[in-house]
Amino acid sequence: MEIGSGYSNQNSIDLLIEQQMKLYRRPLDQLTSRRDELNSRKSALSDLNSKLSSLKNQSSKLIDTTVTNYLGTKKATSSDSALFTATASSSAQLGNHQLSVQRLATMDTRVSKQYTDTSSDFTGFLTDQTFSITVAHPTDVDSSNRETINVTIAAADLGGTNDDVLAAVAEAINAAMSEAIATETIENNELVRASVVSEEDGISRIVFRADQSGYTYRMDFSDSADNLLQALEVNSASQTSGASGGYITAVGTSASDSLLNAQLTMDGLTFYRNSNDITDILSGVSLRLLDTFATAETMTISGDTETVKKEVQTFLDTYNASMKSLRKYAITDPDTKVTGILARDTTYRNMISDLRQYSVATVTGATNTRYSKLYNIGIEADSTGNLSITDSSKFNAALEDNGNNISDLFQSTDGIATQLTTYLDGYIKSSGKIASTKKNIDSQLTLLNTHITQVEDRMVIKENNLRKEFASLQSAMNMLVNQQNFLSQFSFF
Repeated sequence: MEIGSGYSNQNSIDLLIEQQMKLYRRPLDQLTSRRDELNSRKSALSDLNSKLSSLKNQSSKLIDTTVTNYLGTKKATSSDSALFTATASSSAQLGNHQLSVQRLATMDTRVSKQYTDTSSDFTGFLTDQTFSITVAHPTDVDSSNRETINVTIAAADLGGTNDDVLAAVAEAINAAMSEAIATETIENNELVRASVVSEEDGISRIVFRADQSGYTYRMDFSDSADNLLQALEVNSASQTSGASGGYITAVGTSASDSLLNAQLTMDGLTFYRNSNDITDILSGVSLRLLDTFATAETMTISGDTETVKKEVQTFLDTYNASMKSLRKYAITDPDTKVTGILARDTTYRNMISDLRQYSVATVTGATNTRYSKLYNIGIEADSTGNLSITDSSKFNAALEDNGNNISDLFQSTDGIATQLTTYLDGYIKSSGKIASTKKNIDSQLTLLNTHITQVEDRMVIKENNLRKEFASLQSAMNMLVNQQNFLSQFSFF
């Protein structure tokens, strides 16, 4: 009889060891499968946390009206935007206003008389000349505060030709103003600028111009000892004409009689303002006057339907994204029958019904009981719980009726955004339920990885022992084969 062996071939031995190790690997496979499941749960929780955080952030945005009330956005429209434009903030009151503009605001501008450039009309000033210009510098304490800036012209600069003298005067004024800004005596937009202009070849004059419009920012002058400003005719009480100096626009003695101020009539009342950009007549409304007009135009303040709708839609999108994640992870899909990775945890399964409840609840804090549910403004849920604006006419009507009709539903103490902000915080904050669940998973993973490492180490030892055993067995079988071959050389019969 010939002895045959399956252990004499190395490939056969490797196959036997592999089959044997499969049996020993089953506990390890179960452990790694459990680890994969925990990592999948952790990944699902991270994704869910991201979706819920977006919903919470959008909810917080809608209820935080400190800077901007996104659900109370208003718009102002002009019946003729070539004459004036307007914008409105959320604090503006809805309504129409009649407006006419009698005068636009302008900067205070003074000019010297004309001089022939090559002449020398200032040689009579033999000493330095110091005059002053007083400008507006409103403060929180005194809105009428003014500051005086001294300007000195050296005698040597007054002995040249007229074009040199005018340039020296302009340079001295601008330098004095820059110094006043550097020492914080005045602000950058409160200065007076001086420049030399040539109205025709060889004929020039100096121009003083305030940096802002209106009576408040008018210039006042105090002349030098030898009356340099009087010689220039800059401080003349007359309007410039021809070659003479003086004012371009009558300064007047008050806001109401100064032609530097804008004058407008709104709803039968007359207003005077320094600027053509006006923010203090109607609360929350900014006006920009572009031209004068005697026939009244209409300014309409209304709810900004499109902007408000866009904010609400963004909220609905983040809400729906959260619901989609919850349906994916926390329940069994009715169509595919696939069970979500978090479905065994009632904490997340119950969130679906909680979010739905908030979306259909009656808001008792709504000022108008006709608009106490999302349904009342045209927002409904489909069979999966997704919210959408299904009736824009309802939404628009609610906003046009009163801007608070929309905002109350979200911003009231029991409004949907208010409720969700508090509710979701319990899940997504650093000590919330999601963080707690992930922390628990991390603890399990730590223990599991330790156990897996231990089992893997034992598997290595087991495989090494099997290889030694099979190697010994292979050696013994080889000896038997050799003995059989040796004995087969002898015949006993």
